[in-house]
This record gives sequence, C-alpha cells and structure tokens, in this order.
Amino acid sequence: MTAADTVASGNDGWARNRRRAWHIIQRWYSIPLLLTVWQLAVSAGILQSRLLPSPLAIGAVFLAQLSAGVLTYHAGVTFSRALAGFTLAMVSGLPFALAMARSAVWRNLFEPVFFVGYPVPKIALFPIFTYVFGFGSPSMVAFTALECLYPIVVTAYFAFGGVRSQLIWTAQNFGAGRATVLRRVVLPAALPGIFTGLRVALPLSIIIVVLIEMLGGSSGLGYYINIWSTRFAFANVYAGILMVGICGFVLDQILLLVRRLVVYWQV
Repeated sequence: MTAADTVASGNDGWARNRRRAWHIIQRWYSIPLLLTVWQLAVSAGILQSRLLPSPLAIGAVFLAQLSAGVLTYHAGVTFSRALAGFTLAMVSGLPFALAMARSAVWRNLFEPVFFVGYPVPKIALFPIFTYVFGFGSPSMVAFTALECLYPIVVTAYFAFGGVRSQLIWTAQNFGAGRATVLRRVVLPAALPGIFTGLRVALPLSIIIVVLIEMLGGSSGLGYYINIWSTRFAFANVYAGILMVGICGFVLDQILLLVRRLVVYWQV
C-alpha cells in the first residue's frame, strides 16, 4: 500500500466516523437540549427547585445512590421481575397466537376473549393474584405476564395470519411438509411483526412492575420512588425515575440486538 492509499484510507475512516457522530447527534440531541432548558429554567427561578430539582441536583443524588448500591439493588429487583413476566408471556403467548392463526377452532374459541379483554384494565384483577400467589414477586411476575400477554398474542396473531398464502402454496408445491412450511416459511415471514409486539410488551413489563411496587411492594424501583415521595425528597424520586428509564432502555436495546440477529434480512 502506497502512502497515497494510506492517506485516502485514513480520510475515508475519518469521514465515516464523522457521519456516524453526526447521525448520533441528530438522533439524540433532544435529550441534552431538554436537560439544558430544564437546568436554565430552575436556575432562573421559573421552575420550583423543590418540586422539580435541577438535572445537576438529580444527577448528584443518582450517582450517590448508585455508588451506595441502593439504586442498583432496587433496579435489579425490578429488572428481574419485569424480565421474568415478559419471558413468561412470550413463551406462552407465541404458540398460542400461532394456534389461533392456523386453527379455526382455536381462533373461534379464544379470539373473542382476547379482543374483548384487551381494553379491560387488568389492575382490577390484581387482588385475585395477591390472593392466589401472595403479595410478593410471584404475584407481580404473574400479573406482569398477563399484561404482556395481550399485546404479544394479538400482534403475533396478526403477524402469523398476515403471511401470504402464495408463499405457503409455493413451499407445499415443492413438497414441503407442515413442519417445514411452519419453520421455513410462516415463522420467518411473521418474525418482523412478532418483534413489533415484543417491543410493545417489553416496556409495558417495566411499567406494570413499577406500578405494583408503588402500590405496596417492599423492594424495587416503584417502592424506592414511593418511599422517597412520602418524604418529599423529589431529587431521589427523579433519580428513581431515571433508573426506570435506564432499565427500559437497556431492555429495549437488548431486544433490538436480538432482532438484528434473528431478522437479519431486515436491518
């Protein structure tokens, strides 16, 4: 490689890094902009610092609680409950949606139940869960699974049902059996829609767990937020809310990574 080629390669790498940095700025600039406006509004006295502390004050409390291990502990509890409920809903919901999409008997039996029950606020059923599972992690996980089950089943049901018949007929004409058609045609064609439903249900699992913890949990980020709000320590409250957002963001990024690996033909 000549010196000119080395310089050209370096210039290309610099241009790629600059484009990548500009793309990141375009995508995320709203967050530092919001924090800057927030900080200036509190400093100017437009916002009450007691009810809405400045981002710098919240950041200081967040780092202190994080280094002390308090936020880490409660975040781990909430994270594990949400992930367990989501996983339970996914493992049970996807086969259920496939059965509804491929079987008229299952569809006629369960489709009205899901579509009528979808808008019903499930929180009304939480006392039943506490009676059956007790007030603790088992009832929270089970209730979270129920909440996540609906968007997963409904979205996956439409994804499986939306597979074009021509694709199935073509595979059958080439001699593919039912298992092969399901594995090589139906499932790959439905995967983009399935991941859409999973991405809707995943943040919902965090929301549900935090809400239940706020109702009467003894650990978790919901409990942390609730206990500090009763003490009017709003910097700690917003530090807990920030940790909730971080947990949701991490889960979402993990799911997106899995999607890129599984649905590799759609980047």
